[in-house]
This record gives sequence, structure tokens and C-alpha cells, in this order.
Amino acid sequence: MLLKIRLNILFFVFLSFSVLSTAQNKEKTYDRIEILTSPDYHGRGYVKDGCGKAADYLAGEMQNIELKYFSENYFQKFEFNVNTFPNKLSVKLDKQKLEPGVDYLIGPATPSINQTYQLYLPDSVLLNDTTAFKKLLKSNDFSNKMLVVDYAETENIEIKKFYINIMLRNTAFGGIVELIPDELMWAVRTFQQDFPVVKIKREAYNRDAKELKLNVKTKFIENFEAKNVIGYVEGKNTDEFIVFSAHYDHLGRMGKKVYIPGAQDNASGTAMLLDIAEYYMENQPERSVVFMLFAGEEAGLLGSINYVLNPLFDLSKIKMVINLDLVGTGDDGITVVNGANPDYSAIWDKIEQLNIENEYFTTIKARGEAANSDHYPFHAVGIPAIFIYTMGGQTYYHNPKDKLETLTFTGYDALFKLLLNFVEEYE
Repeated sequence: MLLKIRLNILFFVFLSFSVLSTAQNKEKTYDRIEILTSPDYHGRGYVKDGCGKAADYLAGEMQNIELKYFSENYFQKFEFNVNTFPNKLSVKLDKQKLEPGVDYLIGPATPSINQTYQLYLPDSVLLNDTTAFKKLLKSNDFSNKMLVVDYAETENIEIKKFYINIMLRNTAFGGIVELIPDELMWAVRTFQQDFPVVKIKREAYNRDAKELKLNVKTKFIENFEAKNVIGYVEGKNTDEFIVFSAHYDHLGRMGKKVYIPGAQDNASGTAMLLDIAEYYMENQPERSVVFMLFAGEEAGLLGSINYVLNPLFDLSKIKMVINLDLVGTGDDGITVVNGANPDYSAIWDKIEQLNIENEYFTTIKARGEAANSDHYPFHAVGIPAIFIYTMGGQTYYHNPKDKLETLTFTGYDALFKLLLNFVEEYE
């Protein structure tokens, strides 16, 4: 009897060590993030085929892991329009040349433009008097001027919304300058507007400047071909699927010098997904587990929307979608989007129970419904889908500083184990 107990204990220790050693395999995660964020992949965007090169690399990783695929390969192709900035660009305040990616970013829907504008910077009194500002627009011609909006001059959220609306629907000004008090943030747009926007760091802006000279040559790509990258591990039950998803695309390049590496957003989720795939290849799951890496998320969840509209297998077979986006920290725990959704109470209760029992995180937060990542198209058609992101650390959202060295990975092991634990117990 004593020998049997000792053997059981040894087996349990061996099993625990096996799971822990797999969960703590960060070396490949670091390597994958380093590759995905390198200049060779150009920010995984739409200049120099960065997105396509990343897709090919990820398909190669899935092949190395020996994941299965649903069609003839790991790719699901789709198309969308996108505005890009492959060429040199220049912004000058009077004679002062600003540095791209440090002092400024060009608005992502900006068209090609080579023009000098007079600058119009409202004082704080006028900025906060929207009625007077509207009257001013009616009685003056601002077509050759750029409106300079300093959000730090007002704390009123409605006034800020007023100027954001002007920026979005501008018909009065030749262009818009936004003064950014914190870190610069970029984006992707599937269209061009007919006026330029320049986002300038507040401390880089000379308030005495009279004019801004702007030279930007864009390339609007119609029907850009993108690829979702999808593989799976066959489970003991082949009629039901758990889906892990993450978007691998990012913002790409702006001009010749600037690219947005996208380490936290979302090379971190992409790398973790592949790490989970390797685990399940070594430990066959009860249900089949699908790994979906989406393109086009930054352009509006386009990859996941395309998948839901063109599924590779019956959507009704998906029991759960777990979307990983921004998971490279964890110093302050995690947030679960849809965790506070009343329809997800059983899912949230299970996550919370497992976290308490195993002491994975000191803090996990539940958030309500939000269309902010690739879980949402699945959720919208009635498939249970959550989005998990880590909290804490010094990260740089949509900024050139979003690099591997800024990630702490404090919650990596805990999140890995929580996910495996949840999938094992999910009914």
C-alpha cells in the first residue's frame, strides 16, 4: 500500500512538472516575438508585404508544430482596401523639421499632399466656447489654414468630443493638427479623407509657429490580399472545437524611417497561441483545439469577420472562443472582456473559481461587452467568446516604442496555466 501511495505521488509530481515545464517555455515565445517585431517584418502591415511575410512565417511555425489544416494549407485569403505610407514624408513648423515617430505621426486617412498651411491655434477661451467657435467658422475662410487643437486646454469631455467631430467631419479647414499630451498613437484606415491630419507631441510644437509645411505621398491599395493563418490539433472528440484566436497584423510603416513593432499588440498573443498549440500537440485534448491567427484586426476586425462569414467548418461546433490580445505583461493581473456580461456568468464563475483555487493572479477583472478585438464577431453570432488581456507594466499602445524589451511577461506562466485549466474543465 505504501509503495502504491509513493508511486502515485511520484506520478503526480511528474505530471505537474511536465505541465509546468511546458507552460514555462518562454524561450520560443521571446524568439517568436523578436522575429515578428523585427524590421524585416515591417510592423506586419501593408508596406513591403510585412503582413504577408508574417503570415508565411506563422504558417511555417504551424507546420513545424505539425498542426493540421482544414483546406489545402493554413491560409484563408480575403481582401480589403487600405491607405499606406511607403514614401518619404516631411513636416516642418516654420523652418523647424520635426522627427517622424518621435515628434509626430501622420493621420492614417491622410491623402497625398504637398502644401504649406497657415496655422490657427485658438486660445483657451475660444477653444472652450464652442458657440463662439461655430460663429467664427461661418464668418471666416479657413480653407488654407490648419486648425491646431490642444486637448490639454480643456478638461470638458463634451468639448473634446466637439473637436474630435470636427476632425472627423472637417469641411472648413485645410487640415487639422492635434497636439498630443501623452504618447503618440497610430492606426490603420481603409479609406482616404480629403484633408491631412498631423498628430504632434505637445512638447514638440512651437506655439509661436506661423505655418506648417507638409509633404506626404501615400499609396491607397485597393483589394489588398491578406491571409488568416489557421491550424488545429485533433481532439478525442472531433465534433466539438475550442478556438484560440489572436491577431498577428499590426500597423506597418509610416515613411522610410518609422515602423510600429507591435510587441504587446499583438506579437505577444500570437506567440502565446503558438506556445499553447505546442502543448496540445504533446497532450491530446478532449475536444479539438483550433488556432486562428487573424489579419486585418487593426483595420476593423476584418479577418475575424471574414472567418465568421466564411467558416472552414460548422460554426455550431465551436464551444468557446478565447481571444488573446495584449498579453505581454500581467503585473496587475488580467481583464476578461465579456466576463461581466450576464450571459457569460457561468464562464466567469469558472475562471474566477480556478483563479482562487490556484492563486494564478491577485487581480482578475470582468469587463462587459466590447467590440474591441477578434472575439467580437463570434460573440455577435451567438458563439461564447471572451477576450483576455494583461494589465500593468509600461507598454506603448500603437506607438513605435512597442518593443519586446518593454514587455515584462509577469503573468505569462499564470495565464498559460489558467487557460489550460479552464479548457480542461469547461463544459
